[in-house]
Amino acid sequence: MSQPELNDEELLQRAGRRDPRAFEQLYDRLAPRLYGLLRQMLHDEREAEDVLQDSFVQLWDRAPGFDPARSKAFTWSVMIVRHKAIDRMRMLGRRNRLVESAALERSVLDADSAVATDAGQETAERAQSVLAALRELPKDQRQLIECAFLKGLTHHVIAEALNLPLGTVKTNIRRGLLRLRDLLKGGD
Repeated sequence: MSQPELNDEELLQRAGRRDPRAFEQLYDRLAPRLYGLLRQMLHDEREAEDVLQDSFVQLWDRAPGFDPARSKAFTWSVMIVRHKAIDRMRMLGRRNRLVESAALERSVLDADSAVATDAGQETAERAQSVLAALRELPKDQRQLIECAFLKGLTHHVIAEALNLPLGTVKTNIRRGLLRLRDLLKGGD
């Protein structure tokens, strides 16, 4: 006689008691729906995959504190995923604001816009300073920033193409962006 199938709440409680098989079953049940939610929120498959993975790590860590009397397992999981997604969106927004003007100005430079208007001259000068600041970055940071923001490659693609750990790519891009911001503000 086969055992009755456990519901999500029972699986999460068993995961809280560190039952890896229960956690695998819970993942198989919840991951597709949570991934769909993340894709809607983040509009990026790779980011959704990253956040899903981070969320399940946190779900495993917090599983001992799950109380089925307070919420359903899916609702509880959605809250973890939602918080992780919001954190990611905030991080992406900060990163995008830091380099948005630099990427735009670099593309102006690459297009070799030789319009001799006052606004065009000011933009060209600003683009020159962005290019000069990019040149002052360490080679590895400059290369990663160019791949991510000027070529539009994702962190995952860059990591695979350059055979680097994903964390190294993300860290070096962040450090490079912070240094680029300081250079553009006139700091050292």
